[in-house]
Amino acid sequence: MQLDAILEVAIGLVFVWLVISVATMEVQNRISILLGWRAEQLEKSILSMLKDETLVRKFYEHPLVIELAQKDKNGNLIKDKKGAIRRPTYIPNATFATVACEVIINAGKEGQTVPLDTMSISEMKASIKSLAEKNPNLERVNHYLMPKMEKAADDLDAKLAEYRKNTEAWFGDVMSQASNWYKIRAQWMAFWIGLAIAVSINIDTINIAQKLWQEPTARAIIVAQAQAEAQNKDATSISFATAKSLNFPAGWTTTALDTKACRLIDIIDYQIVIRSAGDCLAVTSLPSLNNGWGMFVKLFGYLLSAAAAAQGAPFWFDILRKLVGVKPQPEAK
Repeated sequence: MQLDAILEVAIGLVFVWLVISVATMEVQNRISILLGWRAEQLEKSILSMLKDETLVRKFYEHPLVIELAQKDKNGNLIKDKKGAIRRPTYIPNATFATVACEVIINAGKEGQTVPLDTMSISEMKASIKSLAEKNPNLERVNHYLMPKMEKAADDLDAKLAEYRKNTEAWFGDVMSQASNWYKIRAQWMAFWIGLAIAVSINIDTINIAQKLWQEPTARAIIVAQAQAEAQNKDATSISFATAKSLNFPAGWTTTALDTKACRLIDIIDYQIVIRSAGDCLAVTSLPSLNNGWGMFVKLFGYLLSAAAAAQGAPFWFDILRKLVGVKPQPEAK
């Protein structure tokens, strides 16, 4: 029985963490889109590769890249307040390779960017030679990407294909590194968002664990719902609205005081008191302010919830499905 109870508490906690992770992910995605963080990170990576803001501008003006720019629900390109097209948040490796090769080879010549298949070998060599003077850092990188160009025109298509392949691999390596940095930044952001959610609706991991352990009925209800949600294909199918139907101890509780003499937010007898509809309500789901250990445990419970949110919904969804798979299903009568 003890092992069953421990497993049920674990399932309940993981399910709660999954719900707060989904909420955190939704908030984080909205903030990221609103502030354009993904597009900004992508642009910085491309600038570090091309090493010239003018080349970056030409890159984003390429028709293939413009087609990837952010669009509204009607399919129209979204523009910022300055009238500029919002840059894409993602560029496929193959598309980057095609556009970057054209931009790099054309960087050493005057005029507009033209497709590589319209240029001769002699024109490419002349442009690359000029690139060494205009952008030596990029030329050094391009030296390792560009295969040796032969005089025979029959080899041109194969050489260009090899060039695009090398450039695509280069972009993949840079994006892999950028993704790691973005992931670290996103995890910290998720932690603070998760902490804000935990505090705002009082999701205290330690308190929830205690209540689930002490109340078998509440534990059985949340485990049953966790088992039902675990049948979904992925974590994205779980909405934070699911939390409204969960039977776990979250949310703030209050009790009315005899006195009417309190401010909007007040402290009476070491308790936080709020004024609502003319009544003074003491927040009972928070320890007394003179209870140092209780406040520490409460804060630690919030930090655990925030740390769980930072792990991401897919992480907890996988663990939930494994735990549910371990727990024996009740036999049908």
